[in-house]
Amino acid sequence: MEQYIKVNEDYFENEDLKGCEILLMSMLEDRMESSIQRPEFFDKKIGDYFVIYTREELSKKLGLNLGTITNMFKKLVNKGYLVIKHQFNGASKLFLPKFNHETSNDNVSSKIELPKSENFISNHRTKLNKYITDNTDNTCSETNSKNHVNLNQKTVVQKPDQTKVIKQAELDVIANSLVTKVHLPKPAVNIMKTFSFGDPKKLYTYAGLLFKAKSAVSKQAKSVQNAQQALSFELNTDYQATLEQDLKRIIVSANKKTSQPEGYIMTSLIDMFQNKVNDYCCHDVQSVIG
Repeated sequence: MEQYIKVNEDYFENEDLKGCEILLMSMLEDRMESSIQRPEFFDKKIGDYFVIYTREELSKKLGLNLGTITNMFKKLVNKGYLVIKHQFNGASKLFLPKFNHETSNDNVSSKIELPKSENFISNHRTKLNKYITDNTDNTCSETNSKNHVNLNQKTVVQKPDQTKVIKQAELDVIANSLVTKVHLPKPAVNIMKTFSFGDPKKLYTYAGLLFKAKSAVSKQAKSVQNAQQALSFELNTDYQATLEQDLKRIIVSANKKTSQPEGYIMTSLIDMFQNKVNDYCCHDVQSVIG
């Protein structure tokens, strides 16, 4: 059976998109039509539906190399057509802020109750440009009554920087994955998150350096008895007590002492893991690495 995708005619009148970019957007919107019918494709933190469409898959279907697909993604993000939410483990989630689902009068659409969120509302209809703050109407009414404030006065709702809101959501997702999937102690993850200063890429960098250092020491201590248990965040309970302070000390020192903090952090983390192995293993095998 032949399958077709719908192309939004408005794209041809918009100078923002050209050729393959229009086709790529049409493919994403076609898949979004399926996503909005499935609750598992609803992101509770962002408050909207998303699409899973890998660069490799798009590259194969469009006959373009991965570099071209990546550049197209960057342009779509910059133009506000696409929001990419990276996942620590798994394919990136693609959100379409300008996607408008057209329902047909001949079909009965399924009603899905959207999950509630304290910080976000669905950008499926608002296009990621509005933010809901906590609004305590009862308290306002009581206060206005006591102070005789004009009840007709409109409440001013401040709109935060959209980019900061999305980056904060990405930070939360990465941090949660590090705790739930990789089993890092939550206080240690919070330290890395704090020193990321709102930048998800920075948190990725810290986590990447941590696991590279751990892997390097694991290879060094391959023949050492109990070394792998010593390096396990789950089995070695010492990480729960000390990893937070170790990371704080290393990151702060790196930014104070050198213009290339990543190299300093990597060296310091390797030294930290080596000490963990030596402390954990039997006393008659002290200084087995280092």
